[in-house]
Amino acid sequence: MSSAGHVDAGETLLQACVRETKEELGIDTKPQDYIFLKKIFVEQAWEFGEVFLLKTTAKITDYVLQEEEVSEIKYLPYKDFAKLLFSNEFVPHDDAYKHWVKEELAKYAI
Repeated sequence: MSSAGHVDAGETLLQACVRETKEELGIDTKPQDYIFLKKIFVEQAWEFGEVFLLKTTAKITDYVLQEEEVSEIKYLPYKDFAKLLFSNEFVPHDDAYKHWVKEELAKYAI
């Protein structure tokens, strides 16, 4: 699952992470729950972004989804997520980004 958004005026990047996670996934988090992974440039949108990994102990029943933004969530073992990432069922990203995501998440896979 993921959440994403834009930083509001006067807001820090991590404050935006906390706000967007609450809005889209319905769980409470703290800035220290996020692990910075990478800065990116999204050429199609001419936007700079930063990618974070959220470490949480939230149960799947704790999530309250913002239906306009999130269609579903599910917990997957790492190997199943890696397979889904490269399927036609996942959000389209270029292969370089998909490989980077797979390698980064492998560092945290249980």
